[in-house]
Formats: sequence, structure tokens, C-alpha cells
Amino acid sequence: MRLVMASEDFLSEANVAGQTLLRLVSRGNAIIAELLRLGDNVPPVFRIALAQQNDPKAAARAIADGSQKRYGDIIFNFRYLKNYELYEKRIEDSPDLLELDTEVREGYLDILKRFYQTFESIYKYVQDILKFLEELEEGVFIQQTLDGILLNQDGEQLMAEAVYLYGVMMLFMDRHIEGQLRERLIISYLRYKGHTELPLIDEVCKLCCTTGFLPDNPTAAKPKHYPIPLFKRYPIPRPVVEMIIGRLRSDDIYSQMQCYPLPDHRSTALAQQASMLYIILYFAPQILKREQAIMREIVDKHFSDNWVVSYYLGHTIDLSLEWQPYQAAKTALDNTTTPINVRNLMKKHTDYMPKLLQDLTHYLREGELTSEYVLGSHAKLMNCLRQCNATIRWLILHSTTENKKLKELITPTFKADSLLLLILNTAQLEYTLKKIFQELLNEKDAKWNEHKDLGASRMQELADYFSGDKPLTVVTKNENLQKWFQDISTQVSNLDYNDSVAAGRKIQLLQQALEEVEQFHQIESSLQVKQFLGDTRQFLGQMLRIVNIREQYLVTLQAVADLSYAWLIIANYISLMQERIKKDPSSTIKLRSTFIKLASIMDMPLIRIGQVRSPDLYSVSEYYSEILVAFVRRVMEIIPVSMFQILNSIIELQTNQLKELPTKLEKAELKDFAQLDSRYLLAKHTYHVSMFTEGILAMETTLVGIIKVEPKQLLEEGIRKELVFKLANAMDKTLIFKTGKIDEFESRLKLLANQLDGFSRSFQYIQDYVNIYGLKIWQEEFSRIVNFNVEQECNSFLKTKVYEHQSMYQSSAIPIPHFTPIPGSVNFVGRLARALLQHTDYRTTIFLDQMSAWYDKEGRELVGIRTFDLLLRSVGVFGVIGLDKLLCFMIVKELQTFIATLRQLIDKNIAKFLNDLTQELLPVATIPTNTFKLYSTALTNTAKLWPAFVASIARIGQMQLLRRQIANSLNFLTKLDSNILGLTLQIMNDSVLNDIRNHYKSPDNHPYPGESNPLLFELTKYLEATGIPEPQSKIYITTGPVPSFPLLMCLFVISQMPKFYFDNTLRAIMYNKREKTLVDGAPFVMGIVTLMKQFHASYTQEFLDYLGQYVRGMINVSVGGDEKKKLADYPTEVINVLLFLEEYCHYSKTPRKTVESSLPAFIFDNFTHGAPRDA
Repeated sequence: MRLVMASEDFLSEANVAGQTLLRLVSRGNAIIAELLRLGDNVPPVFRIALAQQNDPKAAARAIADGSQKRYGDIIFNFRYLKNYELYEKRIEDSPDLLELDTEVREGYLDILKRFYQTFESIYKYVQDILKFLEELEEGVFIQQTLDGILLNQDGEQLMAEAVYLYGVMMLFMDRHIEGQLRERLIISYLRYKGHTELPLIDEVCKLCCTTGFLPDNPTAAKPKHYPIPLFKRYPIPRPVVEMIIGRLRSDDIYSQMQCYPLPDHRSTALAQQASMLYIILYFAPQILKREQAIMREIVDKHFSDNWVVSYYLGHTIDLSLEWQPYQAAKTALDNTTTPINVRNLMKKHTDYMPKLLQDLTHYLREGELTSEYVLGSHAKLMNCLRQCNATIRWLILHSTTENKKLKELITPTFKADSLLLLILNTAQLEYTLKKIFQELLNEKDAKWNEHKDLGASRMQELADYFSGDKPLTVVTKNENLQKWFQDISTQVSNLDYNDSVAAGRKIQLLQQALEEVEQFHQIESSLQVKQFLGDTRQFLGQMLRIVNIREQYLVTLQAVADLSYAWLIIANYISLMQERIKKDPSSTIKLRSTFIKLASIMDMPLIRIGQVRSPDLYSVSEYYSEILVAFVRRVMEIIPVSMFQILNSIIELQTNQLKELPTKLEKAELKDFAQLDSRYLLAKHTYHVSMFTEGILAMETTLVGIIKVEPKQLLEEGIRKELVFKLANAMDKTLIFKTGKIDEFESRLKLLANQLDGFSRSFQYIQDYVNIYGLKIWQEEFSRIVNFNVEQECNSFLKTKVYEHQSMYQSSAIPIPHFTPIPGSVNFVGRLARALLQHTDYRTTIFLDQMSAWYDKEGRELVGIRTFDLLLRSVGVFGVIGLDKLLCFMIVKELQTFIATLRQLIDKNIAKFLNDLTQELLPVATIPTNTFKLYSTALTNTAKLWPAFVASIARIGQMQLLRRQIANSLNFLTKLDSNILGLTLQIMNDSVLNDIRNHYKSPDNHPYPGESNPLLFELTKYLEATGIPEPQSKIYITTGPVPSFPLLMCLFVISQMPKFYFDNTLRAIMYNKREKTLVDGAPFVMGIVTLMKQFHASYTQEFLDYLGQYVRGMINVSVGGDEKKKLADYPTEVINVLLFLEEYCHYSKTPRKTVESSLPAFIFDNFTHGAPRDA
């Protein structure tokens, strides 16, 4: 006789052993959830590194074309541990690798920590199991032994689960995070943290080293006897494993046979135990190999009619292949997998389907499932659901068999569409039954009392009736009947449903008594009395049914309705689900029930976590709920996809076929403008869109796990997702510039503008039919796409990069697609910016400020107001703002490069020379002696610096001019579309600037906005969007002092200005064509303006002072003393510098008086622009 301890004793808080084991199992479920989560989020650089090391030739090609970096040179496997000094030296000796290594450390250290902690937690988990077993053997847990725990139902469940979950962890670790990948993750974390920070690194390395199993390569052969060597790394004691297997062989440890009482359903009832046995047997490989009797017993009980097992949340295994290397297991399973048996099993389950579908259709018919019907037929309904779920389980699992011979027997008669219909109808019946039964449970007390009162009152009325005292009755008084009915009324009133067994027996006796009393002649002759007796029997019958309503029915229904075994397989049916929705949008109602049925994947992981009240409950619930919601989105996205397919037709109609009605119309032309056929098609397409909307909204609000899914939100998210893909795809495919010609550039922008305009108009047209704010969604998603692409493009200029998974603009529900980059740019924003820079190249174009345009040498306008208008029409305000932001990053990079180059070029000799020259020129208010010789010598000694200066400064100026034009375009658009907003922002900006100036004058009285104050940050976003800030006044970088920099820039201007001349026709500074290095004047000046702005304001004043001193000195030695010639014959060098100063004041908006402090006003007033031109 088996002795069983009370289950509640083992799980009580006072039972230390039970609580220890429960916490252990809870941890195991949490670790598995984290493994699955991390497996889906392996940083791509580690996969790239793995690919590069596995295929060096492909890696070399990828690195050569710039599509990938040399991650394989900084991310290593366990070979690093044998000679780590060599690997580290190789990185330290290469600046590129060092920079890349820093980038990976800063970008991925947090997620590497999570991976390592998860691997470490697996090791700690198995050590805690071993420690628990050791303490159990030593008697640490008073009155607890392994034998005693395994005799307790909760105890044997927890012991089996603890070992089973450890096995699942090991398998999932190897299948979701491949061995070579694990090694690289661990070594990377070790390199960045150091050996001393990781005391368990050796144990973790032993646990995680590669097994040779390649989950991403299904054709690759598994390692010999896999996964036994993996499980042997930290084994569980053999006697413990054999005892657990013994309990699983002999017992129904989860009491599931109560839910599936029919013998045919035994394998379904014991499916959970079967999956646990599959895992635990690998800890006792000798049983698989040699113990034929044990394997025969296991197969007969658990695998007599099935060979495809779901071992954890939909992860399946085909035992006919998996047990091939193990003689005892293979022999035992051979009877199950004989062709005759497989064919018979397949026929049995396919023959069930038509009858089951017929029964389900009958039950789901409108008005069939009422409360009364459920009360009377709940056993019949439960039997139907048992058979449905057993059939679904067998067919859905075995349709995925990997055994080719067995698959050939199953595939011909397998109908996926019929199986899906069976799943949908079964789920709908389960959902309806749960709902009705829950209502019955909630109303059980009220319904019982209601029927009891009605029955008692009927009996009391009959007692009064036979008293003979009731008015208007002509019945003979019968005291016996009167007393009997009063007694029955009292008995009915005293019925108590809390004692359901006693109440049930009494009700049956009362019904029998009421049937017998009808035989009395006085009652038999009275139809009214018989009616009262019939009503009372009916009330008692209802009470009998109500008393049989138990919570256990819902528990059984929950167990029977389990679909967690099909979690991964169900993805194969998404296309069939979507086809069903396309044909009939109202089928989403049944799909909703299926989604709720799928939520059973959360039952097993969460039950133990909930029992121990672990803080992991929310995290694990959230993870499984998120993957459920992601599945719901995948299925339901067919609705927005179908909508957008219809929208393409609407776009075609509205853009190319329907004519816009004029204000006035001739009567004769009315028929032409009516376009009845086209308008009929438009109405038809609109109707189809509204039908899809109606279908998804019919789903009602659904709680999927712990996440509430609103159908309207689901529809909106689906529409947003499809919209994002369409917009991103249109911009990525259209904004590709192959020829580099301005005509192609403009044609691509026009094409994109027309595409997006038609799309926008049609999208806004259907918004009322799908009950969404179309324009709001359009603006939000368009801005998100642009901002995301700008952010990713700007990553190349950042040390700490914002990776895709870190971006605030990326979303898992509404992802922005990633397209293959074209060499040179990451995405369309970069291509657009670089195309714009190409067409405004400072070496081949001329910028005329009066025309706000760039021209080529032949005088053809390349980029101008027309171009920026095209940009606004195509990529919109958000796109233009994104271009502006990218140009800012480019300018910052160029400035940083310039400053770094400058510090390298100024060696000791040049620094000493500049210092000596500064001493000779001071004070700047005087005119230096030997002016010609002094400046000639200075220009000769610094000539080698200028080539690097010219290119860098001109590029900066070119980008600043583009930013200036973008700001002008945005500002003009603001004045047109929202002048009040523009004026308000301008006033706000001026007010804030005044307050900041007052702060520096009186900090105590005018405090600066604190860091928590969002004023400046939010205001800046609005100002940039409206083009109010002036790019030339922006400080891009902070720089330390550079000795003699103003003098150096003065010499640079003096050396370069002779290469320019003033064109009287164009009224602009032009470059001499005979010069080898051609640089446009406007970007040259704007570049210097920007550069000087990055230093202290005193540098600009010194720069102007030095230029003024040069002009005065050259005039002093060059201009004659004759009064008539005075101020008329300025030398060319002087005129060029004066031209520069004039342009400098114009572009920098420096007041003329600032320059006049360094140069007399009359010199500016009297110089002639038309200086001699060098042919």
C-alpha cells in the first residue's frame, strides 16, 4: 500500500525542503524564459564575427566593399584563452581595431552581461540541485528523504521538474545560442570585465563550450550520441535520475487521467510526463541503450500511438530519428512506427474529423448553447472537446514528422485546412463554454435561491389550495395533502447547496415524491395542481443541475484545452488563417478564441513562479505575453496588408483616372466628369476596406497573457506597420542616384513626390472608413522613419553609436525595415545628402547669394530654390530637417578633423616662427616695418599648410551654405503655412536669448534654466523645424586654445585671396581659372566664418585686427603720395582682402563697425570692386 503525504504539507511555507525545491523550479522556468529572450536578441556583430571566421574569403570581400567591419579580429572563441596576450597585442597595435573594440565594448557591454549572467545562472542552478540532494541525504531537512519526497505528489512533481528543466536549459542553450556564438559572447565579456571580476568563469566555460551541434544547419549531422555529452558536463546522480524515471513510469503524477478518462486518450493525458521522460532519460543513457524492459514499459505507456513529442512550449522532437542511436529505445519504439500502425493511426484520426466538425457546427449554431443546455449536457460537451483536442494534438504534431518514410504515409491524407477549421471551432466552443460556465458559477447562489424560493412557494400555494379556505376555490378540504405539501415546502426551503451531496439526494427524493403524489385521484383530476407539481419538479431539476456546477469543470476544461504543444508549429498555419480572413473578415471572431487558447503556453512556466511569489513573475509573464501578441499581430496583419492592396487601386483611380471637378461646369461635360464606372470601382474598393475594418473590430478586447489587446489598437498598429514599410520602401528604392547628374536627381525627387502625394491623398480618403486619424498617423510615422534613418546614418560620426535595438524610433510592434546599404551611405538620407553635396561641389559650382542657387561653369542652375521646393514636396519637412541634422554631423566631423590636422601640422619650427612674427606685428594698431619682406617671408614659411586648409574649410563652407538654404526654405514655408507660429517662436527665441544675456550680467537675479527644465530642449526642436536658427552662428565643437591661430588664419586669407577676383556682372567673388586648385568664393568665406566661430570671440577680433594691419601696411608702402592718386590705386592684394572682409561681414552678419575698429572706414568706402582680373 502506497503511503502518500498530504500535498499541502509539502508546499506549505513551514516545509523548508518543499519551499527550497519550489524556489529552484521557479528559477528554472525564469532562466528558460531569459534564454529564449536572449536567443532572439543576439547582437548581430557577434554573428558577423562568427561568419567572418568561418568564411575568411567572404569576410574579406565584405570588408573590402565597406559593408562590414573586421569584427572577426576582435571577437574570439575559447582559443583566445590559450594565447590571450597575442590577441590583445594585435588589437593594441592597430588603431582601427582598437577603435572598433571600444565601439563594441560601449555598445554591447550591458547585453553581454545578461548573456554571461544567464549562463552562470544555469551553472548555479545545477549546483543548487546537487546541494539540495546532498543536504537531503545528510538529513539537513528534518524528516525528509528522497524516498519520502517521491511518495508525495507535489514532491515527485517538483523533483521531476527540477531535473527536467535543467535538461531543457542545456538543450535550449545549445539550440538558441549556438556553441561558437556562446564562446564569443563569454570571451568578449571576459575581455571587457577582467578575470578577477568573474570568479566562476572556468565553470561557465566548461558548461558553455561548443558541442559541435549546428542548429542553423539542418543538413549537418549531429555529434555522436548528442546530447548525452552535453548533459554529462554537470551530471545529476544516477540513483536520483533512476528513481525519478521510476515514478514517471509508474504514476500519473499530474492526475491527468481524470481529465482524459478514456483509454484511447491515455497518451494525450500523459503527454507532459512523456516530454519529461524524453529529457530525463538523457541523464540515464544506459536505459536508452541497454534496458529493453524499461524502455518497453515506457513506450507502451507513453508512446504506444505517438512518436513526435513536444518537450517544452512547442519545441518538438521526432523519436523515430532521435532514438536511432540507442538500441533499447529504438527497439521499443519500432512497434509504434510500423507502417501498418502509422497508417491505422492516421486513418483513425482523419475519420474522426468530419464527425467532430459536424458536432462542433451543431453546438456553435446560433442560440444552441444556452445556460440550460450547458447544464444538462456539459458531460457530452466535455467528451466532444476531449476527442477534438486529442485529434488536434496527434495530427498537428505528427504532420511535422521528419522521418521521410513515415511522412509519406501521413501527408497524402492530411488536410491542413480542415485541421485549422477544427482548431478554430474547438477554440470557439471552449471559449463559449468557459464563458457560460463562469457565468453559471458566478450566479450559482442566486440561481439556487431563486429556484428554491419558486419551488417552495409552489408547494405552499398547493398547501393553501387544499386547506379549502382559499376564496373562489371549490375543492374539498384535505388536511393530509395540506400538511404534506407544507412539509415539502419546508424541506425545499431548507435545502443547502453547500452540502452538495446531501442536497442532491434530497432533491432526487423530493422529485420522486412529487411524481408519486400525482397518482392521487384528487390531484390527478386537477390540471392546475399537476401544472404546479410539474413546475416544482422542473425547479428541483434545475437546482440539481446547479448543485453539480463545480470549479473542477473549468479546471478540467483548461487542461483539455491546452495547445502549448503546438506553439511553434502553429506558425505554419498563419497563411491559412490569413486566407480565411481575406475570404471572410468576420472569421476573426473564431481566431480570437484561438489566440486565447494559445495563451496556455503561459500555464506551465508561470504556475511554479506564482506559487513561490517570485519577483520574476512579471518579467516572465511579460515575455510570453509579448510573443503571443506578436503572433496575433502576424496573423492579423493580413487585414492592413489587404487594405493597402486595395489602397493601391484607390491611388490609381484618384491619381490617374478621376478628374477633379472644376468650380463651374458645362452641362454637356457633366457626363464626362461623372465617370460612373470609375466612381463605382472607388465605392467598391472603399466598401471592401470597411469590411476588413468591421472584421477586426468584431474581435472585441482580448486579454492575451497579461497584455490587453484592443482590436482598434491592433488595426491601427497594423496600418502603421504597413504604412511604414510602404513609405520606407518607396524612399529607399526611389532615392538611388546612379548617373550623378542633376537631371536624374530632380527626376527621382519628382517621382517620389508624386508617389507620396497620391499615397497621402488616398490614405486620408479612407481614414473615415477605418475609423483612424489618417493625417496624424502619416505625420507620426513619416517623422519616425526619417528620424530613425538620420540616426543610423549619423552613427558613422559617433563613437558611442545608437544601435537599431537601442533607438527610440524603432519599435518591435511597428518596425522600421532595414534595407541593404549601398556603399558610401547607410540609407536613403545619406544618399540624398551626398548627392546634394555632389551637385553643389565647391570645386565645380559657383554659389550666387543673390539667386540663392548654385550654377555650373556654363551658367546653368544646378541647385536652387526649385530644388529645395522639390525636397520639401518629396521627403517633406521631416526629411529636410533630417538632412540638416546630418549636415551638422558632417560639419562637426570636418571641424574635428581640421583641428586635429592643424595641431599635427604646427610643428616646433612653425610654432616658433608664428610666435616671433606675432612679436614683430604687435601692437596691431601700428604698421610693421619691412612690410613686404615680412609678409612674403611669413607666406613662404607657412605655404605647406594651405592645401589641407583649403579643402577642409571649403567643404565646411559648402555644407554651411546648404544648411543656410534649408533654413531659408523651412522659414519661408512656416510663414506661408503658419505665420503666427513662426512669429511666436521668433519672439520666444529673442526673449530667451535676452534672459540668457541678463543671466551672464547678473546671475543671481536671472538664473539659468536648470537641467530638469525642458524649455531650451523643446524650444530648439521647434526653432530648427521652422528654420529660425542661423547656421553660421552655431558653435559645433568646443576647442582648446591654438597658439597664434588668428595670425595663421590671417596669413591663410592673404595667401588665398589673390586666387580670386570680383566679377562685376555676377557681383560675386570668383576663382581664377588658371589656378590648379579651383575653390568657389562663397564656401571659402563661409568656411572661415564657421571656423572662427568655434573659438573664443577674441580670436575673431584678433583675426580682423591682423587683416586690418595688413591692409594698412600694404596701402602705406604701395600707394603714392599724390593727392589725386591717393585711395585710388590700391594694390590687388589689398583689394582682395577688402573683398574678403566685405563678404565675411555679409555671411557672418558682423557689423561694419567691428571691422572699422581695425581698419579706417574711408578705406572701405573708397576701394574699387572691379580689381584687375588675372586671365
